[in-house]
Amino acid sequence: MHQVGALLRRWPRMSAAVVFGVAGTALSILWWSPVIFKAQHVLPFVLFIVSPGLSAAVAGCILGKPLLDARGGRPKNPMLRGAVIGSLALLIFAPLFATLYVWTEPENEHWNIFGLTILVLVGSAIAVWWLVALVGAAVGWGLHRFNSYDAG
Repeated sequence: MHQVGALLRRWPRMSAAVVFGVAGTALSILWWSPVIFKAQHVLPFVLFIVSPGLSAAVAGCILGKPLLDARGGRPKNPMLRGAVIGSLALLIFAPLFATLYVWTEPENEHWNIFGLTILVLVGSAIAVWWLVALVGAAVGWGLHRFNSYDAG
């Protein structure tokens, strides 16, 4: 267990990116599995599973390093940081989704990237922001707790 903790602390940005990316992908699979399993193409998988996981990984890489640097401390701060990382992941996801969708849209649809980004951002904020923030808080707390337990 100490070796795993040392490995996580050796590459904190990569570790946070992987953990948040896996959590984002798992949450997306749970949320979108009825849509994905009925689809006949790979595009829904990329749009609804890969892009949220990638967005969570990028957000974890950008803001997740302090979760593995700090030792001890109150669990409120890692939970808040995890919720912020989840929220940033939604902010990254909206333009990524819109761009991918517009590039691959059917010929009979005509979206623009900015309009679809706003629509996806508002829709995801209403529908799943609370869940993403809650999962991000749990992941942040878990990373911090694992690091504190292993280091101390």
